[in-house]
Amino acid sequence: MAEHNYYVENELGRLRKLIIHSPDGGIGKIIPGTFADNLYDDIVHLQSMQKEYNHYVKLLLYFLDRDKIDYIRHYQQTCVPEKKGWCFIPGKKEYFNSDKVLDTQQLLAEIIKDDKVKLRLISAICSYEESSYATQQHLEHIQDPYLLAKIFITGILPAEANATGEDQYIFPPIPNFIFTRDIGIMVKDHILLSRMATVARRRESLLTKFLSLYYFFKEEPQKVMEIIEESDFFLYEEEERKHRIITIEGGDVMMIHPKHFVIGCSIRTSSNAINEIIHSIFSKPELGIEKISVVKIPKNRAQMHIDTIFTQVKRNVWVLYGRFSERILRAEHVSRHSYINKLSHNPRQLEMEQVEILQFYKPVQEPYIKTKDYSLPQRIPGIETLLRQISTEDFGVAPEDVTIIYSGGNDFPHDEREQWTDSCNVVALKEGVVIGYDRNDKTAQAFMNAGFRVLTTTEAFALFESGTDPDSLQDTLLLLPSAELSRARGGSHCMSMPLLRDQL
Repeated sequence: MAEHNYYVENELGRLRKLIIHSPDGGIGKIIPGTFADNLYDDIVHLQSMQKEYNHYVKLLLYFLDRDKIDYIRHYQQTCVPEKKGWCFIPGKKEYFNSDKVLDTQQLLAEIIKDDKVKLRLISAICSYEESSYATQQHLEHIQDPYLLAKIFITGILPAEANATGEDQYIFPPIPNFIFTRDIGIMVKDHILLSRMATVARRRESLLTKFLSLYYFFKEEPQKVMEIIEESDFFLYEEEERKHRIITIEGGDVMMIHPKHFVIGCSIRTSSNAINEIIHSIFSKPELGIEKISVVKIPKNRAQMHIDTIFTQVKRNVWVLYGRFSERILRAEHVSRHSYINKLSHNPRQLEMEQVEILQFYKPVQEPYIKTKDYSLPQRIPGIETLLRQISTEDFGVAPEDVTIIYSGGNDFPHDEREQWTDSCNVVALKEGVVIGYDRNDKTAQAFMNAGFRVLTTTEAFALFESGTDPDSLQDTLLLLPSAELSRARGGSHCMSMPLLRDQL
């Protein structure tokens, strides 16, 4: 493989570069009446959330950019107490500014230093948000790119930047931007842009498009993959358009193996989008992808993306929500729900009947022609079968060596409670070393039962400070403090968009 700045072909290779977004002031403006609009289920205490997120950033730096740990340590020893956390805040002069742990706000500030890009982005955002011309002019006159980037994200025009002397709200917040997994996905050396399903997240798509075209792939815009509706989409009636709409979110996409691409059909990713993605990927022989697995799941809020149901830990180890294990359901003649004995059907089984997995294979002939069928799809019995197949067929693992770790130890009600707080949503720093949430006790115990070491970030930092090399960790679950982070409905997998991973 040639040297790449941005390249991802698996979920497990040593993580080298990623995009994050630190919790911003917009999150602190959500009220209960707008929960549905903003995709939140609870009010988050912003300062506590930021402190928890700082553990995540520091952990990433230990593995990806260790020199910045020394910078943070020195800064915190010499600064006044009220500024101790400023090295984690983009836009502050004390910010650690890594070229491996990249924050969206910092990146936006970089691209809008170019006046042409700045004016294009202001125009695009103001058009989308239907802002007044006066607002657009005001933003154009702001010279500080870091302040402007912050405004684009939080929607707040701060007191020092306007004549009123107090904060003004000019755009809605985009409080889900901390979940950078959803904004796009690397498909080897290409990026597939998301097309968010909800209004609350569409400004994220716009910002990511500008970052892709003017920062990451400025010299190679052909590597930016956009999937949009057909040209006659707007000629159809409203009801028909609902069936033709294109929505894609990165939590439903996994570049799981150099030759195998997995995508979920969910409440956030439409079947039309998947059809177009299959054609787009198979039409690019340079990607070398031969198989695409489509995982259709029920359209539930609790399982909004496939990465809330399963993620990969090692070539032979997965974490999975047991309700979506067909093996468990087959053995479960009577539901663990006490009321089921009074009913004539099993609701868990009915839910599983909504799961459908199809595998498409790239035709042998070249060049690929969209008008021809890519292949007759093969059906896979269920999600657990798919995970075991990936381990055995793609990674060459012996069937008896495949391990499935279940949310909450597959013990009701802990399985459902901990899936809700993202027990199945872990991200690998390297194969076998993953990040989870400390509130998912039963899942952590299930990891220990499978032979994993479990450390809180505080314990891990103490080890690293005492001289333990982070690279020496093997088979370890690292637990973030998560009382507030978990309220936002996304785990460490959601909070990361890998840009560069090692090959396995």
